[in-house]
This record gives sequence, structure tokens and C-alpha cells, in this order.
Amino acid sequence: MIRLFEDLPVDAGFTCKPLDGKVYRDGLLETSPVVRLSLVHGCAVAVIRSVDPAGAPGFRADMDEDYLDVYDADGAVTDLPGVYLSTTHGDCIPIWVCDPVRGAVGLAHAGWRGTLSGIAGNLVRTMIRAYGSDPADLRAVIGPGIGACCFEVGPDVAEAFTDRYPWAEAYVYAHPGARPHVDIKGINAELLVLEGVTQIGISPHCTCCEEDLFWSHRRSGDTTRMLAFIEKRKA
Repeated sequence: MIRLFEDLPVDAGFTCKPLDGKVYRDGLLETSPVVRLSLVHGCAVAVIRSVDPAGAPGFRADMDEDYLDVYDADGAVTDLPGVYLSTTHGDCIPIWVCDPVRGAVGLAHAGWRGTLSGIAGNLVRTMIRAYGSDPADLRAVIGPGIGACCFEVGPDVAEAFTDRYPWAEAYVYAHPGARPHVDIKGINAELLVLEGVTQIGISPHCTCCEEDLFWSHRRSGDTTRMLAFIEKRKA
């Protein structure tokens, strides 16, 4: 288990082998409400104002097996204490954001499509709109997830990044005789910086490389997932 923000009143982390992230999430549900996002590889971010299904305006939500399921979203924010936000990961990048001033937390699932559509920036903007967060106060962590060492893509994907974000050329690497590699951790960090976030940690862990620590869909087609989670602790 990788733990985050241990100096703040939050419970946040990322599961490692041999834990099955979905099983670990079932365990969290025994003591706290858990928000489960549908993960459609987009950039929508839900605001969780209540553990009632109607607490995510603009999103279709219902209760299933006692989870609060939020559809058509890859990110969520909340200032409710004792409520876990959760996302599952096979190689995609988790992004955690914590606002220690306003007492709010956020979590996003950023695959290459979500990264391209700017979910990192939308996560920050949602914190600003919902809670009046100052980006300078925010603390963010990116990863673990697939690293540039392993994220080989087709020319069309590489070009999509550089067409949308010309500065992303710095995060696309040409390999002679091979397809380009993309550093989506670096791109997500840059998107946070563009929103004014200055306190950013980037995990060095690559889920595809580190077979002893992580499941990886890219490496071996694994269907077991890691879990990213964050909860604002009750006072």
C-alpha cells in the first residue's frame, strides 16, 4: 500500500500487489460510504455534496450494493468528512488533490484520453468552483501509473497530444525504429501547473515495469485492478 498526505487529516492511498483493489474497496465500504465512478475515459468531474444519490447534480447516480455510483465521470471532489472517493486502475494515472485550507479533496482517473481532454485541469477548476479553492493552496500527487518508459503509442495519439497542447512535444519521445512514447504523468503535471498548482508530487512508479508491485493491463492483460482512494477524515 502506498499512502499519501500522511501529515493531513485525510486517508489516501493506492493499493499494490497482492491486494485486489476492488476487494479492498469492499472493505472500505464496511465502515464508510464509498463513491464509485464509472470511468468512461472522459474529463467530467462530479461534485459529491451528499451521500444521497441525488448529491451529484448533473450526473446520473444510484445506489448499487451500497456504493454511491456516479456515471459518466472520471473524477470527483467532496468536502464531506467520512466519504471515500475511489477509482480503479490497470495502468491509467490517478491524480489526488487535497485542499487543506478549504477542507476538500479530489480524485481523478486519467488515461491517455482523459489526459488529452484535460481532466487534471478540470479537477482543479471544479475545486475552485465548488469550494473557492486557491490553486496555490492545493497539494496534488500524480501516479503510480504507466510511465513514459512503457507507454508506446501510435503516431496518431502522439500527434493528438501535440496538436492540442503544442508544449506536449517535450513529453513525446521518438524512438528510432519504434513507435513514439508519451509521458502522460508529465503532461498531467503541466496541466496542473497551468491552473496555478505549484505543490505537485509525481510518483516514480511505473505499473507496467514493476511486475512485483502492480497489476498491469498493458503488460499482461491483467483484469485485476489497483484502487486509488481518498477520504477527508471525520473530526
